[in-house]
Amino acid sequence: MDELNKIDNFICRSLTDLLFQMIPEYQKIYELENSTIIFSNGVYLFMNEFTLFLSNEIEKDSTSVIVKKAFTFINKVGESNNLEVLNILKIGILEILYTNKNIDRKLVYGFLNIKLQKYFNEFSENYY
Repeated sequence: MDELNKIDNFICRSLTDLLFQMIPEYQKIYELENSTIIFSNGVYLFMNEFTLFLSNEIEKDSTSVIVKKAFTFINKVGESNNLEVLNILKIGILEILYTNKNIDRKLVYGFLNIKLQKYFNEFSENYY
């Protein structure tokens, strides 16, 4: 089981490092709010927190640099063929954006690459 935890930790660290590299503004905010970065809650919760941050940024100004950087990150992660990474993206980010009543789904859809647009639209089968 220890080997599987190493894989989970590697994925978590890789996604976190990429996120902080591409959106240093979020790293500053995250570190301020959490004083130490703790991954014990898992990568899904971490991505949920990022998506809540992104949702607030979209509500403030959907054309901001941070929003553009965030969707560049999301689309880059979406290029992965790793099923766990894609599941983290679907559940940890896309589903939250899809279900946020304050965000226009068409706007989000337009920011996504073709592969992620398909995943995003799949939520219409479960949500209205």
